[in-house]
Amino acid sequence: MGGKLRIGVFSLSSCEGCLVQLLNLEDVLLDLFNRVEIVDFRLIGLKGGEEPLDVAIVEGAVMSEEEERRLEEIRRRSRLLVALGDCACSGGKFIVKDFGIERVDANLPRGVREFRADPLDKYVKVDYYVYGCPVERREIFSLFKDLLLGKEIKRVSYNVCAECILRENACLLDRGMPCLGPITRGGCGALCPSSGRECQGCRGLAEDANIDSLVEIMKEKGIEVPEFLWIIRGGVRR
Repeated sequence: MGGKLRIGVFSLSSCEGCLVQLLNLEDVLLDLFNRVEIVDFRLIGLKGGEEPLDVAIVEGAVMSEEEERRLEEIRRRSRLLVALGDCACSGGKFIVKDFGIERVDANLPRGVREFRADPLDKYVKVDYYVYGCPVERREIFSLFKDLLLGKEIKRVSYNVCAECILRENACLLDRGMPCLGPITRGGCGALCPSSGRECQGCRGLAEDANIDSLVEIMKEKGIEVPEFLWIIRGGVRR
């Protein structure tokens, strides 16, 4: 492809913390922006039109019909679409979500009568996912680097436990804490366990997540099994 990559950065319903992480790449941001053409990015005052995009980076969950339509329009004009952060990837913090509820009746501003928080791929094709709440700065940098090099962007295949082992952390499950590291997608550098806090699964399930095994380990160690683990493994207590 000739010329610079034309990139649009968009936000649906979110706190915009992931976009702040993008802007926190201060040491490389200007050089990065010199190598691509940012044509739409509301947070820095750029408002594009309806022109085609090479890449659309979308943060936030879909919470209304208006956002559905907006997302579909972004997808229509983009060659590649990237889901940035937990809200875009899974509709919010993956493990903390109430998996038994899809919609809640509500009386919200602008005449909205229901509350929902859906991931982007419920409505459109997503080409790449950048996980985390918020995303890691180094993963955003890697995203842009791979896009510029035309490389395939691969998901992290290992879990948080693998990162704990590399950092020589003591296992929090052995200390009686309900850590979800064994079933959670890695890439965060085991940030929470390294600070003595159990992993809460904010990056979603690892590719080889064995929920049954984690449940059994928790039961053996006398740890109360969180209710959502029963739900995502099929809703059956054993």
